[in-house]
Amino acid sequence: MSRELVLVAAVLLASQGGVWAQPAPTQQPSAPSVLTEIDRIIRDAFLDPKLKGADWAGAVTRAASELKLAKTAAERDRVYDRLLATLSDSHTFRVRAGVLPDRGWGTAGLRIGRDGDGYAVKGVMPGSSAQRAGFKLGDRVLAVDGKPYGKERVNFRELFLIFEGVPGSSVEVKWQPLDGGEPRTSRLVRRLEEPGDTLVWKSARILSRDGKTYGYARLWGVSAETALALVDMLLDRNETARSRAQLSGWNEIDGFLLDVRANAGGYDPNILATFLRGQWNAGDYYVRSRDGRHLVPPEYRPLPVALLVNAATASAGEALALKFRRHAIGPIVGEATAGMASGGADARKLSDGSTLWLTARAIEDVEGRSYEGEGVPPDVAAPDRPPAAPGEEEAIVEAALRALADPKRGGVR
Repeated sequence: MSRELVLVAAVLLASQGGVWAQPAPTQQPSAPSVLTEIDRIIRDAFLDPKLKGADWAGAVTRAASELKLAKTAAERDRVYDRLLATLSDSHTFRVRAGVLPDRGWGTAGLRIGRDGDGYAVKGVMPGSSAQRAGFKLGDRVLAVDGKPYGKERVNFRELFLIFEGVPGSSVEVKWQPLDGGEPRTSRLVRRLEEPGDTLVWKSARILSRDGKTYGYARLWGVSAETALALVDMLLDRNETARSRAQLSGWNEIDGFLLDVRANAGGYDPNILATFLRGQWNAGDYYVRSRDGRHLVPPEYRPLPVALLVNAATASAGEALALKFRRHAIGPIVGEATAGMASGGADARKLSDGSTLWLTARAIEDVEGRSYEGEGVPPDVAAPDRPPAAPGEEEAIVEAALRALADPKRGGVR
């Protein structure tokens, strides 16, 4: 997938273009001037003009005093981090200069989320350094680049962006296998990943249970390309079955599993929610061939759909879950989402070359409830764990298959 974390509309976009990091200017601005910029931007643009009731003025004064004592760039970074942490917002933080390239982000391919009193692996991207290092679903993440990951919640930067960056750069992860083996330390190289639509098609497969068949596809981010790949896949299921040898029988599936576990968000997911309800397209003309006369685009026949989520489903991935619930598209299966649904992030370049990310708009459901800090709860709870026995799928996938087979949950009838 092209990196999917740029800002579009009111939601974080994943990184097709990356975040605007540029080389630091020849003459570095003084720390107080950067602090002044941060103060001004937060006061002018943070979504809550009352700054969540935080003593922002006092925090800025303390930061100014701490900056006078800071002797290194790392010490100054920690001052800015403490300052922005006073806002308790998942999408408000600073990214150092040069960490994220202008375009073509690399990824270590590791996605993590809350698990009990710490953090665990919630997704391993195919073909990534994380996969080659042997990371598996449920492995405990103990530290990343020397920062311990334990009971204290981390923000979006530490959850996701820490594993992204300049291709060829690396990140060090201390971790412990789920089976309780000795802790290990792996250095993961960030590499360019395949486009999002390619990953969607590669993930697609057919699952069989109790005489019924179900389509499955995984979205690692939400982008225009991934959304349209899913539309293509489901719109003309006869064509998908004919043109994709590995999806033979796709035209006869009884339901569909849309997997957004470890989905870091991105593009506004409206198109998916509307399409899956069967309200997106209407035939415009006919095409005649040896096979007959066909309406284009074909009428989409809605399927029973389950949405798979976990503690690493964040940002626009969480917005998609809210859409499923609002429109009763299908059951949400898995774990409570990441609780990083503050939504409309804005990125502002600072004079030292770093970037200030802040929440300019918030996501709330139609009743006005915010899911920031707590996540969207599933309809069917299931821990994200590896298969329990040979021949089984991962625990959340198995739970989704059972939900789709249950007419009471809006599944296959």
